[in-house]
Amino acid sequence: MAERAVRDDIPSDPEARPLVLFDMDGTLTDPADGIISCHRWALQEVGFDVPDDLDTNAMIGPPAEEAYAMIGVPSDLIPEATRRYRERFAIAGWLEDRPYPGILDLVAQLAEAGWLVGVATMKLEPFAERIVDRVGLRPHIDVVAGSDAARTRLTKRAVIEHALEQLDRAPAGVAMVGDRRHDIDAARSLQMTSIGAAWGFGSIDELIGANAHAVAMTPADVAEFLLG
Repeated sequence: MAERAVRDDIPSDPEARPLVLFDMDGTLTDPADGIISCHRWALQEVGFDVPDDLDTNAMIGPPAEEAYAMIGVPSDLIPEATRRYRERFAIAGWLEDRPYPGILDLVAQLAEAGWLVGVATMKLEPFAERIVDRVGLRPHIDVVAGSDAARTRLTKRAVIEHALEQLDRAPAGVAMVGDRRHDIDAARSLQMTSIGAAWGFGSIDELIGANAHAVAMTPADVAEFLLG
């Protein structure tokens, strides 16, 4: 069952077709093998040794620049490490994503119930588009929004706003599903419904601490929360 963390003043717009946005890494797909191997390669290339006991799962979700700063990469190495990470990911990393069990059914169920369904991810948008195609999500996805090579969308809020602009939508009547506090914080800042995905890389404590409206233990719980 989905854990209700907070259900206060959930925004709604009965006149608009409901929209749900999903984070990608740790929510729609499990990218761990590809992302972590690309991060390790990039950091080794710039001369930063990643400790064997480092919790590399913490590097999944935030922008690469933020993840590297978090694990102590010197600031002067971060731009080059980020460039190399993207270079490696473009060649092989994106091919290793796989959808979590129940995700394809969830997305299809929401679409069949009349919801618009979108992706809002910190991945570069072209790779997010390719992954949506490769893992079989495309038939039910109305918009894919991600970060850009020019680095004008560096926060989850900016990515969500980009998705809304593409659909010409206001935040009212929109839900955001994600596995990290970045997703919840961004949704809350836009007064959107926020749902934590506890099967991803964040913890339940992290999601509740970010004041998610609900924490879903499985994809089926998201359908229960949104469809009743």
